[in-house]
Amino acid sequence: MDLRYITCSGANEENYTAELVSLGRLSDKVEIGIVTSQHTMRANSVRNKWFNQILRENIQNEVNLAMHIGGDWCTDFCNGKIAPELKQWLAARKYATNRPAIPRWQLNIGNGMNLRNENEMAAIIADYPDNEFIFSFNDNPLVVSYISRLYDTGVPFSLLFDSSYGTGRSPVKWETPRFSGHAHGYAGGLSGENVAEQLTRISNVIPFSYNTWIDAEFKLRKPGTMQFDARRAETYVRGALNWLRGHGRQM
Repeated sequence: MDLRYITCSGANEENYTAELVSLGRLSDKVEIGIVTSQHTMRANSVRNKWFNQILRENIQNEVNLAMHIGGDWCTDFCNGKIAPELKQWLAARKYATNRPAIPRWQLNIGNGMNLRNENEMAAIIADYPDNEFIFSFNDNPLVVSYISRLYDTGVPFSLLFDSSYGTGRSPVKWETPRFSGHAHGYAGGLSGENVAEQLTRISNVIPFSYNTWIDAEFKLRKPGTMQFDARRAETYVRGALNWLRGHGRQM
């Protein structure tokens, strides 16, 4: 298998732009996931200003950025209503290529409560054909029902398997991709210490030719805090890259 992205999630206003650029320059597979919600990224908040500065400084030309949306913003988005701040970031384009500044958008739908309007979500996906929309996925019946209904609309989307609901626990068994024609990534308890072992386990449940991605957040934090640790992230990235050199398809 190959990896499209090695995603490092959870960077925030306490991280210097330079350390994120340095992390991104390790490989064009590195992706920085920015976790956002109506509480953390509201207009004029410290994190909102920090992120807009990142966009103004154009580090999107240096690193791959992804937006990970949670809370009410996520629920509204999945039901067809996009917060003004998110609309602004969806519209941001790279100067050099006119491609989206934030190409990948992950919707952390948790247990799937209050997700009813899959047709409205399908319409948003159709309105933004240059963006990839990713849904967190687990075995909760409400989640499976919503994703199945969205699948039936025929729009493109991707899924991130995370049976831990974002709590950083590795699964007993990684899942085989379920929805034909839709990309599947993997998250749950990944770290620099175990990424090689877990990639081997993932590779055992997907085809050799499969192109997937991995996403870590919980175990990239400084111990006892909620703070993203760029050094831990670098160890995780290097571990994944080393695994690819020995086991993956030709890079």
